[in-house]
Amino acid sequence: MNNKLSSLRAKLNQRQKQIEQLLNDFKGRPPLLPGSLYSLKRRCGKENCRCAQGQLHATTVLSYRGGQNPQTVTPPAEQIESLRKMTDEYRRFRTARAQLVRLQRQMLELVDQLQGQRVQQGEREFRRMRAASSRSRSRR
Repeated sequence: MNNKLSSLRAKLNQRQKQIEQLLNDFKGRPPLLPGSLYSLKRRCGKENCRCAQGQLHATTVLSYRGGQNPQTVTPPAEQIESLRKMTDEYRRFRTARAQLVRLQRQMLELVDQLQGQRVQQGEREFRRMRAASSRSRSRR
């Protein structure tokens, strides 16, 4: 019984440390941009262009999910690296958030298990106390 309680407490402490680390990650300062940068390849439509033979034109575009409607925009080349950092940071943040939710659920399961073990322990102790009390009454 005590081994089970010790094991549950150790797991609970481990989850707590993991959550504390995630919370520190959430306190970061980089801006977040909900979107994705990707390369879009297309034909321009000119008959003599290389894209007519299959060498498509590549353009980096931003698919942005902010505001009312999703949008796809072609950012200037000098902004691409900054936008990539913001979209990557957004994905990292969302992944960490999902991990936080999983850890919190695990913690609640551990707390429920701890409660169950401690209730069993308390009920055993109570039965012992009642048995001792009834033995002392019967001796009188």
